[in-house]
Amino acid sequence: MAKPPVLTPQADDFPRWYQDVIAKAELADNGPVRGTMVIRPYGYALWERMQAEVDRRIKEAGAQNAYFPLFIPMEYFQREAEHVEGFSPELAVVTIGGGKELEEPIAIRPTSETVINSFFAKWIQSYRDLPLLLNNWSNVVRWEMRPRLFLRTTEFLWQEGHTCHASYEDARDYARRILHDVYADVMVNVLAVPLFLGPKTANERFAGAINTWACEAMMRDGKALQMGTSHELGQNFAKAFDVTYLDQTGAQQHVWQTSWGVSTRMVGGLIMTHGDDRGLKVPPALA
Repeated sequence: MAKPPVLTPQADDFPRWYQDVIAKAELADNGPVRGTMVIRPYGYALWERMQAEVDRRIKEAGAQNAYFPLFIPMEYFQREAEHVEGFSPELAVVTIGGGKELEEPIAIRPTSETVINSFFAKWIQSYRDLPLLLNNWSNVVRWEMRPRLFLRTTEFLWQEGHTCHASYEDARDYARRILHDVYADVMVNVLAVPLFLGPKTANERFAGAINTWACEAMMRDGKALQMGTSHELGQNFAKAFDVTYLDQTGAQQHVWQTSWGVSTRMVGGLIMTHGDDRGLKVPPALA
């Protein structure tokens, strides 16, 4: 009598196959709160390797690493209307601290544009301070209704870069440099994942951005997965948080900005690009 397969065949049930691979390869487990995950040592080793490859290229592009708080005043989100509207359904909010109701609710960061811009406004004075290129490795929380390990979780790990520039052209070029020289280079040459690079539609842009560039990869089930994004923020956040500088003529100007990020979703993309009915496959440059 034939033994049942260790994994559900992809052709029978691709989502079930995906869950089977994660369980059998001991990559991750569901956390105690719905939508959270525990990343096991082998899964975290894959993420560490991806993280190192991305981090090296970010530094080669001139950005420095910094860290910003997990807790963000709700008032910060209310300064940029499109941004708060885009993230309101996903926000997790703290209302009690130290056993007492807080005077002002605190958001757990879904992304850091608002808190980082509050500090950009303090740090940037002159054109000599530009460009300011920062990156933040952190966790974020977005309340997820349909969780899937690595692909969509309430809490996930990522990097988010934030930059300020003196001109629209400089910001635009830097956003595209990150897309090509950092994200696409890692995904194609390290993860061996073929990509489509291009702009998102107006309805799919990051909340508050004037343009979003995406790395879209085709998975083995024929569906596309967004593996990373780089955003042109224009001056929207700069105006909301009064991030200005004195130009070379002595005039006050708002900066032009970018933000960009990849997350532990790359691990899910790796599994669904290379895995087969025998299990996980890791390309040589990553293995």
